[in-house]
Amino acid sequence: MNTPKISVVIPAYNEEQYIHRVLSSLQRQTFKDFEVIVVDNNCKDNTAKIAKSFGARVVKETTQGMIPARERGFQEARAEIILRTDADTVVPPDWVERIYNAFSTHPDVVAVGGNLDLPIPLGRFIIAWYNLSCRIALGHPQLNGPNMAIRKSVWQKISVCKDDRAVHEDIDLSLHMATQGNILFIHDLYVAYSMRRFSRAPLYTLFEYSLRQIKTIIVHKRMLSWMIAPRH
Repeated sequence: MNTPKISVVIPAYNEEQYIHRVLSSLQRQTFKDFEVIVVDNNCKDNTAKIAKSFGARVVKETTQGMIPARERGFQEARAEIILRTDADTVVPPDWVERIYNAFSTHPDVVAVGGNLDLPIPLGRFIIAWYNLSCRIALGHPQLNGPNMAIRKSVWQKISVCKDDRAVHEDIDLSLHMATQGNILFIHDLYVAYSMRRFSRAPLYTLFEYSLRQIKTIIVHKRMLSWMIAPRH
């Protein structure tokens, strides 16, 4: 079996209503040399069956949570370049190609991040403000989970937090990857992001996400060092 140039990892927990959309969008990619790995994180519905019908490779992760599922997918990936997205996201036809080209033309880059198209008024303005605030706080671009990619050889050198409740997983991964090299952010590379988790309990979800972001930065001591750094 030939090794693909790209592995696409999709963590999934009971996503039978949504996963066909992201898998359909992956079938329309202009770049074809990639594998799709769906991580079955204890699904009790037809998620795995649907994924297999699209030709995806389904692997099982019994430890519940986004981080364990994501990490299992990264471990199972056969390619050096790993793309990650969510089961309820829709990616553009040139998504894989543009990220592959970014790594090819920037050999110093260890990870690539992209933007989120939020289905709300002023969605792109809101995500632009979020990206800017993260960059200021972290000192480098962040990785947004539904639209990101890493080099597997670099990921194998780091040790991320495994507890979803302790950290914001995207920010935690960004901080660890940035210790190994540069993160490239492609501002005009958007994926359609589902906000269904926010729609169920918007205020609570926003508060909980924000709290985990702050906790993650404090744990890594990035926010503290930025705040007390001497100004010139």
